[in-house]
Amino acid sequence: MPDSDNDGQPQTITYEKWFAIGVGQMGLRPCDFEALTVAEFYYAYMGFSAQHYQQIRDTWERIRWQTWVLTSIQLERKDRKSMTEMFPMPWDNTAASPKGAQISMKERQERIKRIMECVNTQQ
Repeated sequence: MPDSDNDGQPQTITYEKWFAIGVGQMGLRPCDFEALTVAEFYYAYMGFSAQHYQQIRDTWERIRWQTWVLTSIQLERKDRKSMTEMFPMPWDNTAASPKGAQISMKERQERIKRIMECVNTQQ
């Protein structure tokens, strides 16, 4: 879930935004969304987000492969490079990102605390 808007300012997560994400993006039925606890919704969203990211990455990988093939057939064999050298993607070098996509347990607890504060102010 976004932590800031386009200006980089902290974004207030309202019930309406949660509902739009759950029902509009994730495809939950309104009654199923209403039945979820905050933690359940958070983890369902994390799974949805991971799946969405993987779909986007798969699409980019197909495009990269197609572009590499079309480029390689026009080059002399000695001038050809590997696909990752010619068209690098951010996920190619996971060692460059020491933290990666993982967040610490403390950061998770802080996020859940902020979510709970938001829910409590909406009631």
